[in-house]
Amino acid sequence: MGETHDSSVPRPDILLRAMVHTAHDAIFAVGRDFTVLSWNPAAEALFGYPADEIVGRSVDLLVPPDQHSDQREMLLLMEAGARLERFRSRRRHRDGHWSQVTLSMSPLCDGDHLIGYTVIARAVSARERHESSFQALLEAAPDAFVGVGDDGRIVLANTQAETLFGITRHGLIGKEIDKLLMPPLPRELAPAHDEAHGGDARAHRVDGSTVPIEVSVSVLPTDDGPLRCAVIRDITERVRAHERLRQLQAEAERAQLEAQLQRAQRLEGLGQLAGGVAHDFNNLIAVISNYAVFIAEAAAEHGLDELAGDAAQITKAAQRGADLTHQLLAFARREVVRPRPLNLNDVVADIEQMLRRSIGEHITLDVRLAPGLPSITADPGQLDQVLVNLAVNARDAMPRGGTLTIETCDLTVDREYAAGRPALRTGHYVRMRVSDTGTGMPPEVIERAFEPFYTTKPAGKGTGLGLATVYGIITAAGGDLSIYSVPGTGTTFTILMPTTDAEPAEVEEPAEPLPPDYRRGTVLAVEDEPALRDVLHRILAGAGHEVLIAADGPAALTLASAHPGRIDVLLTDVVMPHMLGKDLAERFRQLCPGASVLFMSGYARPALASQGTLDPEVTLVEKPFSKNQLLTAVQQCLTMDP
Repeated sequence: MGETHDSSVPRPDILLRAMVHTAHDAIFAVGRDFTVLSWNPAAEALFGYPADEIVGRSVDLLVPPDQHSDQREMLLLMEAGARLERFRSRRRHRDGHWSQVTLSMSPLCDGDHLIGYTVIARAVSARERHESSFQALLEAAPDAFVGVGDDGRIVLANTQAETLFGITRHGLIGKEIDKLLMPPLPRELAPAHDEAHGGDARAHRVDGSTVPIEVSVSVLPTDDGPLRCAVIRDITERVRAHERLRQLQAEAERAQLEAQLQRAQRLEGLGQLAGGVAHDFNNLIAVISNYAVFIAEAAAEHGLDELAGDAAQITKAAQRGADLTHQLLAFARREVVRPRPLNLNDVVADIEQMLRRSIGEHITLDVRLAPGLPSITADPGQLDQVLVNLAVNARDAMPRGGTLTIETCDLTVDREYAAGRPALRTGHYVRMRVSDTGTGMPPEVIERAFEPFYTTKPAGKGTGLGLATVYGIITAAGGDLSIYSVPGTGTTFTILMPTTDAEPAEVEEPAEPLPPDYRRGTVLAVEDEPALRDVLHRILAGAGHEVLIAADGPAALTLASAHPGRIDVLLTDVVMPHMLGKDLAERFRQLCPGASVLFMSGYARPALASQGTLDPEVTLVEKPFSKNQLLTAVQQCLTMDP
């Protein structure tokens, strides 16, 4: 007998349509050409489009523009039979706003023929997002985490806590935290009637053993009130490593440590040599450049254009020498750090031609600068150093040619972006990417790339300080630096610099001629270089100042004591024989308490704070200085409140 159909039960196709029509989740079908084929009421409620408006149109209406290519890749996966289960993405509502949704996608087939794919979508609630992020954070944390209530008992624990204490999560809940941790118990975790104790912190395991630990505590607000959260780190390996290190230092590592010490001493010696050379070199450049200005001024007065042109060439050559000296001081880490608000695009544009010369004609430089970048705070000279170091590294990685790309844009770092970088804070940044198409780096090299003295270049081809210096500059400026590299494909350095609301500060050059209200005074100039003493006297006397000249600190103090009138400004070199400039300034202020002090040097380390920035009370004109720079600095001292 043939099968009979119970008329009270809907046919399967009718039942399926009813299920899709009444489902709480948005369900819709998309064709191979990415047009919407079907659309249920829940989809209309989620995305705002009625079926008669969206069916037949491209599903790209809903998808972020930067994810259109992802849609094509997903179709290829589903053609191979894959099903994409519960992943989160953004989708556009009919009114234009974006919302977070959970998507599942599966192939839509007519027999063995793929005709498109089916999508099931559901809105992600704010609570789900927070709970998911919080739970994922807890479980992904490398350290044990416990939440402690007001009574000192554990109410929350993660998998690492189970491993640390050897107790299941269920067994941990309700235990008193002071029974699991030996002194010192952090004061924030100790019950109100207890006191924190001294000693080494250790965790009690269920098997009776103890583990050395570090504990940090913070307070997390919850619906049930504040929750004290303890992050407990097992430092067993660190303790063992310290013990092994002590043994190695006493035995097998002694020769290596001695070699490292010798290398450090050699580098320190090179730094001192660089500073000393720079000091003397900057004195010579100051003499050359300023006498070139004197020649140019005299030539202009007498209409000797050819002689003025020759003087201009001398000035240009002196400036190139000054640039080389700055690089020497940068290597020695003895330069003055002068951070100011600036536009990163301007820094890149100013150095672009120099970079093109540095990398050679066999490498293409592609610069892509996003307009309208906010300001950042940094020393432009140090950013130049960063770009040059990265460009030179890229050049060495592309011996047969390639492309070096420098890109800038602004970027908002959210918690998800910052999750994998402990030192990176959320907020607004300017991002710069420096990418090459060179040989790339394997993971073991990436891990050590920022270590001082680490290099993969042949002996004599690299110091191993380039990337360490880049890292130091960026992090000292509050930024973040990371590497992405694939062997055989290339390397990308990503730099994030926090933004500031301050407008870029232009370095103002003093105007010529001197303003009518330029103040004159008595200046005691102290300089150990004879030729530079003549330059100082000529510049200062020519501007109307009364000038006293001394070759060193003791001579200057004698001159100041014997001078019958007031001395307004002490202009002194920083590094001099017999007495340093800072020592001279202290003695001079006792003799002339109302006078100002202006330092001058191309090697300013003795006048700097430990961080390499100028002390607030120090006024410094850097060698080699121009006539205008010196007179402007003296004018500032004369108008400064005593």
